[in-house]
Amino acid sequence: MNKKFFALIGVILMLITASAQAADIAIQDNRATADYWTGKNKPGEAVFVATDDLDRLNLQIMQKSANTLVDLAKYPDKVYTQWMKNKITATIEIGKFQGAEVPKLFKNGTALTEFSYAQAKKNTGVDELPAVSEVRYALTINRTNLRLLPEDAGWFESADDKHYDQLQATVLDPCEPLAVLVNSKDNQFVFVDSRCYAGWVKSSELAFTDKATWLKYAAPKSYLTVLASRKTIPQGKAYYQMGGKVLLRADDLQKDGTWAITMPTVDANGTIVEQAYNIPNDNAVVKGALACSENNLIRQAFRFLGEDYGWGGLDKGVDCSAFVQDVYRSVGIELPRDTGKQEKVMTRSISLKGMTHAQRLEIIKKAKPGSLLFAPGHVMLYLGNDANGEPLVIHALSSYYTLNDGQVAKHYVRKVLVSDLHFVGSDKNEMIDRISSVGNF
Repeated sequence: MNKKFFALIGVILMLITASAQAADIAIQDNRATADYWTGKNKPGEAVFVATDDLDRLNLQIMQKSANTLVDLAKYPDKVYTQWMKNKITATIEIGKFQGAEVPKLFKNGTALTEFSYAQAKKNTGVDELPAVSEVRYALTINRTNLRLLPEDAGWFESADDKHYDQLQATVLDPCEPLAVLVNSKDNQFVFVDSRCYAGWVKSSELAFTDKATWLKYAAPKSYLTVLASRKTIPQGKAYYQMGGKVLLRADDLQKDGTWAITMPTVDANGTIVEQAYNIPNDNAVVKGALACSENNLIRQAFRFLGEDYGWGGLDKGVDCSAFVQDVYRSVGIELPRDTGKQEKVMTRSISLKGMTHAQRLEIIKKAKPGSLLFAPGHVMLYLGNDANGEPLVIHALSSYYTLNDGQVAKHYVRKVLVSDLHFVGSDKNEMIDRISSVGNF
C-alpha cells in the first residue's frame, strides 16, 4: 500500500471522528420528544396570552422592534427620498456593505472583484432616488428570497461554501404582501417592505395588484395558520413555513371537510390572478392561530426537529431566529426576524451579563418552558430541566466547537436539535456562560 492510500485513510478517519463529535451534542433519547417535556409541564397547557390580547401584545412588540416590524395595513401611499434612502442604506449596512473596501467574499467560486462589488451597490440607485414614489402593491407567488443587495448570485466567505450567502436576508412565504418602493437600476429587482424585513426581491417573483385586493392579505379577516414546519399548497413548487397565513374564502369548513382558500398567481403581464383551492383540514393548519400556551410552543418547536439549518431560509431550512419566529408566530405572536431585535422586544427579560456560572444556572432553571435564551448571534427555545436537573434547549444550530490541548476545532451540525448548554463557542466558552438574557411574554 502506498503513502497516498494511507493519507486517504487518515482523511476518512478524521472525517468520521469529526462527524461523531458533531453528533455528540444532539440528545437522542426520550428527552428529544415533545411528549417528554409537555408531560413534565402539566400547567403548560394554560393559555398565557389570550386571543383577545394578542393584538395588543403584537403592537407592543412592534413599537419596540426599531421599525423592523411593519403594520402594512397602515403603510403610506407615498414615500419620499429620505425615507427610501434610509431604508435602503439600513439594509446595505446589515451586510456591512457600506464601505468602499471590497469584502473578502467569493462569488461563483472566485474572489469578489471591485467591479462586481461596485456594480451591485450601484444597482440600488440609492443616490438617484426620485423625490417621491407612489407605493405599489404586490404579493409573492412562490417562496421568495429577500436580498440585501439587488443581486442573484451569492457572496460567500469561502470559494467552496454554498450555504452561507452573505446577501441573503430572509425568505418570504407565498402570498406575503409587500409594499414596493422603487426599482433597481436594471429593473430586475424591486426594493420592498415586508411585515418583518426590508430588502430586494426579483420582480418576476411577484404579482402586482391594487391596494384593496392587497389589503385582504395584509390585514386578513379570516385565515389559516400553517402549523407544520412546512406545507406545500397546490400551487406548483410553492410551500409555506410554519406560521404562514393562508387566506380563507369561507369562514367555515366546506361540506366535504376541506378549507376553501385563495392564493395568488400571476398572468403574462405580472398582474395578480387569484385562484381558488380546497385543502384538507388536517393538523398542518388551524383557523386563526394555535392557543398560546407553553406546551404548544414546545410541540411546535419539535415539528422542526432534525430538519436542516438554513441561513436566511436557504436550503429550505430555518436558522436560529427564523426557527423561534416561526414557532411563536404559530401561536399568534409576531417576533422580529433577527436575534438582536428579538431580544429587545421580550416583555419580561432577565439579563445574565456579569453573572457567575452558578447564578446563570439558577436563573435558567427557573425559566418558563418556551422562554427564549439569547447569546451573541444565537437564540434557543428553553424546554425545562430533565430528570437530572439539567436545563435543555431546542434550537437550529449551525456549528459548535471543541477544545483539544488548547486548540479549537469547528464542527458543523446544521440541524434543529435538542442539547444541553455545555457546548462550546468560538470564544472557548460554554453556551451557558455566553447567554446574555432570558426572555418571555
